[in-house]
Amino acid sequence: MCRVVLDSLMSLDGYYTDSKNQIEWFPDFGDEDFAWSHDILTRAGSLVFGRTTYEEFSKIFPKMDAATAGWDPYIPKQLNELPKFVFSTTLKDATWKPSIIIRKDPVHEVARMKNEMGKDIVVIGSGSIVAELIRAGLVDEFRLRVLPLILGSGKSLFKGQREQQLLSLLEAKTFKSGVQALYYVPRQ
Repeated sequence: MCRVVLDSLMSLDGYYTDSKNQIEWFPDFGDEDFAWSHDILTRAGSLVFGRTTYEEFSKIFPKMDAATAGWDPYIPKQLNELPKFVFSTTLKDATWKPSIIIRKDPVHEVARMKNEMGKDIVVIGSGSIVAELIRAGLVDEFRLRVLPLILGSGKSLFKGQREQQLLSLLEAKTFKSGVQALYYVPRQ
């Protein structure tokens, strides 16, 4: 059985998008962000996306020149090469290969995938899917980067969470940018 790993950025008040469903407030990544992502992707066997995040990433990473963009080259390489599972009822074609569009319930499908795959299933962004997976208790690792910013409104990463879920902190880092990088696992 593999683990489901959430990799997400959020504001201090818990939003992953602003009130206009935008993420322009995300900062440029620095070396510490790249190291954080690099670590997560070394254990990844597949990636899970919702339509919106998939479409945003598919515009950038297939044609990214990591050296020119100032990125750790391992990150776009992994993002491009790992199998991608995209949960969407409206996406017509998944052009960023290798990708599979899944039109079924994310909770059921991710639970099934956890039992069939060996390496980590990494969910990047994709807040609506993340909220469903958290509510279902399917997230095994919470890798959160909390930005020193209060948005005041937007979409909550924990939308619809009605029950307490106790977590244990395994690691916390403060990046030079002021971002808090937090690594939690559910308490047993």
